[in-house]
Amino acid sequence: MLFIDIIIPVFLMVSAGFGLEKAGKLDFRTLTFSSLYLFTPALVFASLIKHDLNPTLARDVLVFMLLYTGIFLLIAKGAGKLFRMDRDTQSALALTTVVMNIGNFGLPLTYFAFGEAGLETSIMTFVMFNIPLGTLAIVLAQGSQISLSEALGNMAKIPIFHAVLLAFLWKVLHLHMPLFLLRPIELLGQAAIPVMLVMLGMQLANTRIGSWPVFLTLSSVLRLGVAPLLAWLLTVILGIEAISQKVLILQTSTPAAVLPLLYSLRFGTRPDLVAGAILTSTLLSSISLTVLLYFLQ
Repeated sequence: MLFIDIIIPVFLMVSAGFGLEKAGKLDFRTLTFSSLYLFTPALVFASLIKHDLNPTLARDVLVFMLLYTGIFLLIAKGAGKLFRMDRDTQSALALTTVVMNIGNFGLPLTYFAFGEAGLETSIMTFVMFNIPLGTLAIVLAQGSQISLSEALGNMAKIPIFHAVLLAFLWKVLHLHMPLFLLRPIELLGQAAIPVMLVMLGMQLANTRIGSWPVFLTLSSVLRLGVAPLLAWLLTVILGIEAISQKVLILQTSTPAAVLPLLYSLRFGTRPDLVAGAILTSTLLSSISLTVLLYFLQ
């Protein structure tokens, strides 16, 4: 029932985007811009404004993100050296393992699995893990072509962070949100999750798998097998329990993120490997996430 009730709805919506792209070759840039600058910030702001912001949760998720990202980067780099991969291939491995699909896939998945109860942790996880997605992923793809300060500057331009800061300011100042403003923001936010999944399907429709069995196997094992074990261990060490623990483990065990593919295409960091790993891990996640949900529930 877990597979039918939680995993299948996710993949049905991804398949809808896949079929739409194959049939119509839509303007992906417009949809991406709408999601990044309108729907997703609205979802983040509305979710945070409706809940009492928990500074302890924010701190725990931030520490979790820093440890998780740092340890996973070491694991990916160590695995790359163990298998004698060249520098670009090592970067491709890191891109497809350290950075997971926390948004397009992770947010809808955790919502289907835990509903409103897990939304606060899910949103906070999404926000925190956009830090490595907006910095580390760019640095890995560009190598020495960009400084950390430039990467941080790029991250500061992401509207999601503006939505978080505005929500925190709103809460700190104890401002009242008028209903005529809250309702349209909530409605726009409700569009974010289906649009994310449709976009993922559209992106996968343009992805091709090559013949790199060792790389694809290693990347998938790290992303779908090692990831939940590391997440569980860190939540235990940090004392994160109950629904927050389950959301963190599930959301950080999702397949490889799609955005790094755009970075690798732009800077030539083995986009063939990155694209193959994204498609492979996404398909295999239907099995791994079903098993993981069984243990979490």
